[in-house]
Amino acid sequence: MTHSHLTQSEQKIWVGALASSVRSTSPELRLDGQNGFHKFMWLSKGHARVVINGITRGIGPNTFVFVPNNTPHVFEVGLHTYGSLIAANPKVDINLPSQAFVFPVRNIMKQAETAKYIDNIVSESSSDAPGRFLAVEAYVALLLVHILRLTGDKIEKNQEDASHRLMRKFSRILEGQFRSGRSLSEYADVLGVTTTHLSRVSRAMNNKSAGQLIQERVLSEATHLLLHSNHKVQEISKQLGFSSPAYFTRLFNAKMHQTPKDYRKSGARGPEEIQRIRSRGL
Repeated sequence: MTHSHLTQSEQKIWVGALASSVRSTSPELRLDGQNGFHKFMWLSKGHARVVINGITRGIGPNTFVFVPNNTPHVFEVGLHTYGSLIAANPKVDINLPSQAFVFPVRNIMKQAETAKYIDNIVSESSSDAPGRFLAVEAYVALLLVHILRLTGDKIEKNQEDASHRLMRKFSRILEGQFRSGRSLSEYADVLGVTTTHLSRVSRAMNNKSAGQLIQERVLSEATHLLLHSNHKVQEISKQLGFSSPAYFTRLFNAKMHQTPKDYRKSGARGPEEIQRIRSRGL
């Protein structure tokens, strides 16, 4: 006989593979900050790029990332990147850090221990056993304790300088306004700086101008809508503040090397992967 408190537990944590999250239809497993969930990412193989509070950094294997639900972020992972993405509802009863952090696990023994925690979470989340939701929460809490023991006080010692503060403010405004069609100068005016200064700081922090960050955030939303909604290209163009569907299509094609319609049909596969699939006769 199964205890009722096990069968009545509510799912508050979702788990998925990094590469498949690009195509996932689960709204909880979005790779950006739009779903309002806390995010844990474990990269086990390959490379990825994370943008947190307007700061870009590349990460490699055996890296743990945590981002609170109120922090603008985008994870960019390739189809040959392996690892796990864990999304937690803010209602989850786990004591979480107040700020984002990226932590490479250097010690080989600790890498294996971390991978074991992740394996337990993935295994439990994919089971149909009673109480699996509670078990997943418990394993995630243990994973976080394990990681925080490894980081020591390194997280709390991180201090923001003026450039970091500017990019954090910019990223938060951008996250709320990227659908508006606002220009770079309008963002700079809100921040009380010149476009030149904003772009200079952005290039130093991201190796990209502020204008490029605006463009990438818009295109990130466009790809999500193309894959996970039934909206027509014209509707998506309007939702994202473009002056015309033709301009949206030209920009998308220039950056993604596919038209919006082809991208939707390919299911996020790029032209090179499509060509490889065709060459194998699939």
